[in-house]
Amino acid sequence: MEVKDISEQDKHKARYKALGKKLKRIQDDSTQEVQEQLVKGVESLSSTTYLPEDLATYLLSLKREISLPVSVLPSSLFKRPVYIGREEFFHRLASELISFGVAYQRVYLLPIKLSQLTTLFHKHRPWWKCDIQDIEKALDILNKEKIIQNTPDGFLFEPLSMSSDVKDFLTLISREINEFGEISLVSVRKLVPWNNTKIDAMLELLCSNKICILDRNKEFLFFPELKTGS
Repeated sequence: MEVKDISEQDKHKARYKALGKKLKRIQDDSTQEVQEQLVKGVESLSSTTYLPEDLATYLLSLKREISLPVSVLPSSLFKRPVYIGREEFFHRLASELISFGVAYQRVYLLPIKLSQLTTLFHKHRPWWKCDIQDIEKALDILNKEKIIQNTPDGFLFEPLSMSSDVKDFLTLISREINEFGEISLVSVRKLVPWNNTKIDAMLELLCSNKICILDRNKEFLFFPELKTGS
């Protein structure tokens, strides 16, 4: 199981938040000149090669605050080319659809139909300039590769039993996660009525999907999206 150093994340987090607060104070005291400084600062942060999930979320909130596009990649990557690069575009779109579809399924525990998927995808991924035919073609690629399944009720991005297990697991441990998004492995094993093999498999799945991070000593889990404290 991949292990990431939480203390190193804390250092990065402090640096990003300090810059964000500094620029926000300047923004409150000035006008256009400050706006330009804030934009430059956020764009500079966005060029960082690796951002832990919680820092990416914080950066996203800053971008929305100053009306920057949520994606820092060139807009051309999210628009279907007329000729060259079409295959690469559809594979990028397919990858994004997997992420979106799995997230939807783990919340609602249902397959999703093409029309609904298209509507929600455009709502939550507005930087993608694609139509329903583009999305359908990307889904066809995934279906042919047996990555997803097209059922009479809609597309399945993972077995419903897996989605249900993820939702149940997070529900069981959520009440013991502290304001910093942390919970001990000892607490997890007490709260979840599964055998250790199944719990370990679930933790590996969540860590590989960057939903949680296991500390270096393998004693605590950190869930960035479940953090409520500052």
